[in-house]
Amino acid sequence: MYTGRLAFPTGAFPGMYYQPKHQEQEPRPKVERQDGGFFPDSLNNPWQLPTAIPSNEVVMPNNPGGDKEQAKKIIDHIFNIGNQLFKVDKESSPTCNLCRTGLAAFAELAQVDADLVPDVMVSVCKAFGLAKIFQFEQECERTLGRNTYGSTLAQVLKYGNFTGHNPDGIAACSSTPVKFCNIPQKGVSESFLNNWFGGNREPSREAVARWEKGQRSISGDKKMLRVPHISDIHLDGRYMVGGEADCSIGETVQCCRRNSYNYGKYHKPFVNGTLSPEQLKKPAGYWGELLCDTPWSLLANSMEALKAVGGKDGYDFALFTGDLTSHDDLYRYSHDLVEYTAQAVFDLFKYTFGDTPLLSTLGNHDSSPENTFAPHSLPGGRGNKYSWDTEYMAKLWQSKGWLNSDAAKQVRKHYGGYSMSPRRGLRVISINTDFWFFANFLNFIHTENPDYSGMLRFLTDELFQAEKDGERVWIIGHVISGWDGKNPMFKPTELFYHIVSRFAPHTIAAIFFGHTHEDHFQVFYRATDPSSTKVKRNTMNAVTTSFIAPSITTYQDLNPRFRVMKVDPDTYDVYDFDQYYTPVTEFDKLKGRHVHHGPVWRHLYSARSAYSNFSASAHKNTYDAPVRLDNGWWPKNAPINGSFWAALTDEIEARPELAATFSIYKGGQSPKTKVCKTKDCAQHNVCYMRSGTMAQGSKCGGNYGSAARPGSI
Repeated sequence: MYTGRLAFPTGAFPGMYYQPKHQEQEPRPKVERQDGGFFPDSLNNPWQLPTAIPSNEVVMPNNPGGDKEQAKKIIDHIFNIGNQLFKVDKESSPTCNLCRTGLAAFAELAQVDADLVPDVMVSVCKAFGLAKIFQFEQECERTLGRNTYGSTLAQVLKYGNFTGHNPDGIAACSSTPVKFCNIPQKGVSESFLNNWFGGNREPSREAVARWEKGQRSISGDKKMLRVPHISDIHLDGRYMVGGEADCSIGETVQCCRRNSYNYGKYHKPFVNGTLSPEQLKKPAGYWGELLCDTPWSLLANSMEALKAVGGKDGYDFALFTGDLTSHDDLYRYSHDLVEYTAQAVFDLFKYTFGDTPLLSTLGNHDSSPENTFAPHSLPGGRGNKYSWDTEYMAKLWQSKGWLNSDAAKQVRKHYGGYSMSPRRGLRVISINTDFWFFANFLNFIHTENPDYSGMLRFLTDELFQAEKDGERVWIIGHVISGWDGKNPMFKPTELFYHIVSRFAPHTIAAIFFGHTHEDHFQVFYRATDPSSTKVKRNTMNAVTTSFIAPSITTYQDLNPRFRVMKVDPDTYDVYDFDQYYTPVTEFDKLKGRHVHHGPVWRHLYSARSAYSNFSASAHKNTYDAPVRLDNGWWPKNAPINGSFWAALTDEIEARPELAATFSIYKGGQSPKTKVCKTKDCAQHNVCYMRSGTMAQGSKCGGNYGSAARPGSI
């Protein structure tokens, strides 16, 4: 247990724009840019919420201008399709064809005059009430306008192929909240995979023998490496103490803001005013709230708690798997906000942990507009318009001493991805998984290509080199590749699954993700069929796992958490991890001048202690891992690898009540956690655990994928 300090670590920054005397508002540190000067106070001042993305940050397609009369005919055609698509009986309407036809018409408009596309989309949205149908959290203008997603979608429509039966249209129409089309299930072929791996579909005998020798050397008595895994910080510098903490999500996506309100307590239109205490359902406290992102006070406290857990020996290195920036209204994002947040968080980490290397990956919120990373191949150099992000990250990570110059060059070239060896025998490969995230609209250009960005080619080449050099590999990314199938896209995750199957377990030791804000895992199995849904997902066939770390942010009704792993120093297999948390329900007790400390952090569970009992599946003869149990328990000298987690899915099938324990830990023991108490829920969770692709996860069905409040992640 660690009791946090009340004081804010002002020494981490060159100065303060604001430092509270007690807990009346959040601190606002001065943060220095990479190229000199300071980010302005207005960027994160809770009293000065921005009203629009800076106009100079908008990236539209090349637009030579076109025939106005032709454009008018296309627009009339679009509205005619809209009438058919949204005004008729859905049961009798060929909605998939209509949706694709509508996109084709928009694509034609983009060729004639791309500048018209955002305004027409807004008009269509308003005319047919699409904000409600598509579950927009903001109104049409603020979602589809030129300064938000309108410009991005104009590029998709201009540079994609939406004519005829092209898969771009089907993919787009299958990815909206209203599933107009079935998700295309044509994956990667045998010939594609043979070409992808250069005919080298199996590891060398030398590589396998080297791995087997390493496995025999594993001992639970070794001094293990200690590696923290942090994810989804979502720092909210605009957090307002005294704002509405129990707000009505709709016109805004974030509570604890100056403009947050609750319909039950306040009914009038509300524009950047200040509500009185009697108009609030729950005033936001200094340390954070369950429906809000991370205030400065909580972030600093979590870093101090993590340092305390490390003790005098500290950590060997650390992982961060993305999402620095807060959830915010689309029109309140900016390049400055993303760069400020990254600089501020990493400055604080460096101040707190000194020379401890931090290996990071980019999350979908680490861009502006959010979710948006562009392939370099966009015509007219449009892809380069997004390079400001990775350019800044390359400079920042290198300035901290976490990357060498070669890795920094890779960050610039591979959208934030890089390959780095923090210790002899280990290679960490960071990839930008936004290139398989469905909410990155630019992924709907050339969807027939599972690797339009080239990110997975980079990963594969690095894995071949690691195999040749005799290194074990950790892959770090943000957006998960499978689970319930609601986040990733189909084809890229099919290819990723085959890459993992090719190189695990002899080269790939483990995979690390974030994004969901919850504590769970995905098992990967040997893929002998091009379709991941036909893979035999039995425990003897397991090759590795992806560890999905929970969040620091409380957003979605979760307790803040961080993880500390114990890692074998020779094989780099994960031996155990300890999960730590602080209960948000205790934060109200920390108010008032008589309180002289911050949140209290507690040990939640150890993975080995919580999940090592396989006696039920052993008794039913369903235990199938290639590891001999010790009186029904996982032996102390065996790592918690893919076999361990696959065996856990067998154990949950043997005793479904274990799924309840899993869901409690998954939600960080939050009082709002949806506990998995039924056999049906347990069965669905087992299916999610065994799903490493979008196709696998989407076939699980059910609505048990999250233990938290639904919301944008």
